[in-house]
Amino acid sequence: MFTVRIQSTATVMHLRLHQNAVVSSNYFFNHSRPVRNMKPIRVSMSSLPPSDPFEICVKASVTTPNRIGDCPFCQRVLLTLEEKHLPYDLKLVDLANKPEWFLKINPQGKVPVIKFREKWVADSDVITQTLEEKYPSPPLTTPPEKTTVYACFL
Repeated sequence: MFTVRIQSTATVMHLRLHQNAVVSSNYFFNHSRPVRNMKPIRVSMSSLPPSDPFEICVKASVTTPNRIGDCPFCQRVLLTLEEKHLPYDLKLVDLANKPEWFLKINPQGKVPVIKFREKWVADSDVITQTLEEKYPSPPLTTPPEKTTVYACFL
């Protein structure tokens, strides 16, 4: 399910929704006068946040109790969840003494691990990509024109 919010007094006569959340229009009517050749409007599209929070296991700090550890992969996933305003239940895992319940859900013992639809996923790249695809707003990926590889082809 997607939500679209357009705040305008104009009446939109034609909308073309793309996967990248661009809304374009050839004609906008403000009362009786048409306005032509307006630039496309960017509209935020995102599916509704999950009703249940995501379960996520991350590295616990070795020096401070009840704190997140120094794992950049865990921090990347947590930042993605925070920026997208998605609810989550955090479980801190001591990697020096991995609990039995953690090894049952992830035999490799790696973090971060998140639960998507009753399945545990243990790769931060896969986790962030899945979150970006399922919850595209706000977009956190680098636009193609800003990447160095794309700039080399200009």
